[in-house]
Amino acid sequence: MRAQKATGNEKGMVLVTALLILALLIVIGAIASMQTSTDVKISGNYKTSMQAFYAAEAGIEEARGRLRSSSATTYAGDPVSAFNVWWSAYISSSVDSPATVDPDYDASYTNYMPTAASHTSTTVTTNSLQSELEYVVKITHKNEFMAEQAGHTVSSPRYYDGDGSTVTHSAASPGTIIYYGYGDPSSPTTATQFTTAGSTEHKPVEVITAWAKTADSVKSITVEVVKPPAPPINAALYTKDDVTLNGSSMNIDGSDYCGSASDKPPVYTKDPHTTIENGSPTFGGNPAAPVAGPDDIDISGYVNSVKASATEIITADQNGTDYGDAGNFVTCYCDATGLVQGLAMRNLTGYGILLVEGDLTLSGGFDWYGLILATGTITFNGGGPNSINVCGAVLGNDVVDINGGVNISYDSCMIEDALSGYSPVVISWKDNTE
Repeated sequence: MRAQKATGNEKGMVLVTALLILALLIVIGAIASMQTSTDVKISGNYKTSMQAFYAAEAGIEEARGRLRSSSATTYAGDPVSAFNVWWSAYISSSVDSPATVDPDYDASYTNYMPTAASHTSTTVTTNSLQSELEYVVKITHKNEFMAEQAGHTVSSPRYYDGDGSTVTHSAASPGTIIYYGYGDPSSPTTATQFTTAGSTEHKPVEVITAWAKTADSVKSITVEVVKPPAPPINAALYTKDDVTLNGSSMNIDGSDYCGSASDKPPVYTKDPHTTIENGSPTFGGNPAAPVAGPDDIDISGYVNSVKASATEIITADQNGTDYGDAGNFVTCYCDATGLVQGLAMRNLTGYGILLVEGDLTLSGGFDWYGLILATGTITFNGGGPNSINVCGAVLGNDVVDINGGVNISYDSCMIEDALSGYSPVVISWKDNTE
């Protein structure tokens, strides 16, 4: 009887144990289900967040592309060269009005919605170049108030303050535009951010902010971009070594043919090198005579930094091959260090930037509109009706010899056009929704 009773009790324990295990499995299953549901939600939120992030990045890239060239019908930048601190423009692929998307929308700004028909249109419209993603993008010139919001102070400067005022600014009184280029007189060959009483030779730092929304996720990104400047242009012809002018059939003029920049001297050589005149060349500019000074322009560094963007690679001497045209400025690059006598070019017309590592020899019938830079010597051999004409500027690292009929004229517009193919470079990036 005792054995039968014990066996009965064991059966009861098995039942209780089974029920406890079943309850535990139910709890584990519920927890697993909740965890899976949470993971799915997290995964979904991450997915929509990343979709919004990439849409905002796409808006930033559209703005960068539409800041490339002021002559393009798709241009979305400030349409005038006398830049306005109150200028702003929006690019939108969304049905939402910029005023409802931008928390800092300010009616004091121009708030343009640029289109191919009008770069100064203020009609709220969908003016993006794409329709697959929805975003709103604002472009403004960086000003002193923005820099102060980011931490600029007189004792801890974030830019060279050259406008003659160091007062603290506000949104209602934002100060002057901050430019990027060679505006610090203490370092005239180093590009930096700076303010000035007015500038037509440099471009503003542009602030681009994009907002994008997918499902329940919203992302906002702000970047600062700058247009890479040309190397410092302090004359129609610059060299770190001597310049020798042989003959009287040459004209070198530092007066800006475009009329939008300050006039330069015709020739600038780095001390202690000079300009040697074996004849009576014609000079123009301010002053209208060759000068020597301390400026040490890093021509090799500039060539190295830009050559990766070259659209034309030259590997041998050129005779009769044209490069670009008035509506399509190109960047040409040649590593002439492997050529027996450097690169020789004649009987051709080019528009853009010519970058040469090594020596360069130009002969009759050569016309170039834009910039010419060579890390070695440059030799000009003009003569008779086949003169050499350069409209823009020439920079040589070593000796420059000019023989016969040669015309070199400074033209800031041609230099600007030569740089038009470069997209603005991002110098700062911030995720506003972190």
